[in-house]
Amino acid sequence: MATPQPAAFSNIHVVDEFFTEARIEALNNELVRREIAAEQVITVLTVAGQIMVSPTPMQFRVLYRTR
Repeated sequence: MATPQPAAFSNIHVVDEFFTEARIEALNNELVRREIAAEQVITVLTVAGQIMVSPTPMQFRVLYRTR
């Protein structure tokens, strides 16, 4: 009896992410630098900054489909 083989998918997209400072210009520059097209972007989430202990500014977390 033959063992079943997983189906081969040629259109699998993997989701990746990156963080950038929470400014539209910085977001656009990073998308261009990484060569990410608008249709690849899944969502842009805001990540709250931290004011206590080690202050960090607010950021954007971008989830996108890789090619």
